[in-house]
Amino acid sequence: LLGAAFALCNPLLSVSGLFEGGCSPFPHDSKRCGEPKHRFFYNVTSKSCEPFIYHGCPGNRNRYHTIEECQRYCGQIEKPGFCPPSPRGALVPCMTNCLHDGNCQETEKCCSFGCALRCMKPITDLCQLPPEEGPCDLKLKRWFYDPKTQRCQKFTFGGCAGNANNFNKNRECRLRCRKTGSP
Repeated sequence: LLGAAFALCNPLLSVSGLFEGGCSPFPHDSKRCGEPKHRFFYNVTSKSCEPFIYHGCPGNRNRYHTIEECQRYCGQIEKPGFCPPSPRGALVPCMTNCLHDGNCQETEKCCSFGCALRCMKPITDLCQLPPEEGPCDLKLKRWFYDPKTQRCQKFTFGGCAGNANNFNKNRECRLRCRKTGSP
């Protein structure tokens, strides 16, 4: 485990009852137990720190004096690169060792594999990613770059998730993934 700071920001741990998270879903409580004060909380939906008025009532620890303090514990840090594809057909244990890239060492990214979040070495070139349909059912016609054939090809995109090797038009795919020196 990554220590107390990670446990504070990991809503999965707070849901399981192992730790009352300082970044867990924010309870909107209208009780007043004291003078109103400006504070910040981590919004798990927007994945950002937001202001609110704190009325002094005890509750969870998802409240911070400054936005900097909130971001230090829960903020998003986006590292360059793309997550590798999920292993096909392999069962990935539902283990989480990160919540965002900032929880990972050096150049690793926090990548989602089903119910697991794991630190992984990223792929730096989006054109090397395999086509990923995603879990939704929209059946959109898209283009991806196939590094084996060195051409852009059609695939069906479900409309959500997927990865960055996903283009609306063949031309966009060719412009982004064309290798120098190729026709």
